Amino acid sequence: MSKEKQSDRRLAELNKRNLNRANLTRQKLGGANLARANLRGANLSDADLMATNLCEANLIEANLSGANLVDAKLMRAKLASADFTKADVTGADFRGTNISLVKGLTMTQIRSAKIDETTKIPRAYQDKIPNVGSHQ
Repeated sequence: MSKEKQSDRRLAELNKRNLNRANLTRQKLGGANLARANLRGANLSDADLMATNLCEANLIEANLSGANLVDAKLMRAKLASADFTKADVTGADFRGTNISLVKGLTMTQIRSAKIDETTKIPRAYQDKIPNVGSHQ
């Protein structure tokens, strides 16, 4: 791993308790442990978050547009009003997460991610994706 990647990731992990409104555009955070981090309103557009642990993180109103979230763990993350436009969520784990209020998340993206009956999806997709949770 390059020193640049290590420093971005290490800095994020050291400060993971409060990254509220942080500008992390294009940062290389792949594999970082950001579980329970406060990333409310953070700008993570075009960031590398591949295989990052974001379980129970607060990502309300975060900008994740264009982010690489391949194989990221987002179980029980708070995602209301987060923007997932053009984000790669292939293999991202949304089990136990409410994704019904996110922005820019398409059915194709949802189908490429890990979801189950505990995942709350947008009403518009409930008939098209069986066996998942309903919007409440």
